[in-house]
Amino acid sequence: MSYMYKLLLVIAAMWVAQLAMAYLQAKRFQADLKALRMQGTCAVGMGGRRYRGGRAFVALTADQKEIVVDALVLKGLTVFAKSRKIDKYIGFSLDDIISGNRVGVDEKNKVREAAVMSAQHIKDHLSRLGQGEKTGREN
Repeated sequence: MSYMYKLLLVIAAMWVAQLAMAYLQAKRFQADLKALRMQGTCAVGMGGRRYRGGRAFVALTADQKEIVVDALVLKGLTVFAKSRKIDKYIGFSLDDIISGNRVGVDEKNKVREAAVMSAQHIKDHLSRLGQGEKTGREN
């Protein structure tokens, strides 16, 4: 085997390993989200940039009164990052999070962006459900 062939084989093996670890990370995050979905309306927002400090994913769960009852954050540069509970948004209304009145002081901007996106998705979903009830349609 030539040197170039061995190098390409090593690169291919590393790429497959990275894909497998990313898949396992996604499966873990989905399992964590399953518990959130049982508590109410759940949405995931994304913040940050891919190559400038990484991305953050924030999952919020809100009840019918638009109050956040649980939240998770997944952030990190590697596939070894795990989701963790984030208490800074629990108990606040979606409007407070969207408007920026409820911003974690020590949180990075990418986490705040993700929380706002998640809250906006939930707010939009709940308003669509409310419109469906007024017109007699079911969604």
